[in-house]
Amino acid sequence: MGFAGGEFNYSYSKAPRSDGFPYFHVKAFLSHPFSVMRHFCGDVTHVQAFMERPHFRRGAGDLMVSINGIHLRFENGCIGYLLSQRGDATFGLGGWWSVELAGTRGTFCIENCIEKVTYWPSPGAPDFSGEPVVTESGITDFGQTFPLRIHAFLEDITNGVPKEQLRASGRDALAALEYTWAAIESYEQGGILVRPHPLPTLNG
Repeated sequence: MGFAGGEFNYSYSKAPRSDGFPYFHVKAFLSHPFSVMRHFCGDVTHVQAFMERPHFRRGAGDLMVSINGIHLRFENGCIGYLLSQRGDATFGLGGWWSVELAGTRGTFCIENCIEKVTYWPSPGAPDFSGEPVVTESGITDFGQTFPLRIHAFLEDITNGVPKEQLRASGRDALAALEYTWAAIESYEQGGILVRPHPLPTLNG
């Protein structure tokens, strides 16, 4: 899913929902990887972002900030990064976005949204063999993920799951928005380190 690209196949989109909006890609695409990273590693405490408009977008007067590299530090001490692009670059990890998260017991990388996960156990870990563990999801169409996410939410509602334990809760959405806005602030300030606003406490 997603697509590699560059200056040779760029085409200026005049779609009214995106034309003239510098952060269209950032707002549309980064909430998903931010949510995935938070699911595995918890709340984010620090964000540092570098973003760019390629020269061909600049030359065409296209305002979209379409290539993003973002570093995150989590409350539990984990470190991770996110790469994202909108058909403007050919990342080795591929697709619209990929993430890598490193911890003391191992590191994993999610490539091309959800297509592939590679896990490297730390030396000495029970599952360490010297070789990475690679899992292919078999899903190559991003549209296939929507029913899975919607059904997960509906299952929780139907089963009476407490609000603070819902998958894809409003609090989770707020977290993704906070991290997105922190990334934009970091970029606009030249890549400074930004601390996202703390999330409201859970009641329940």
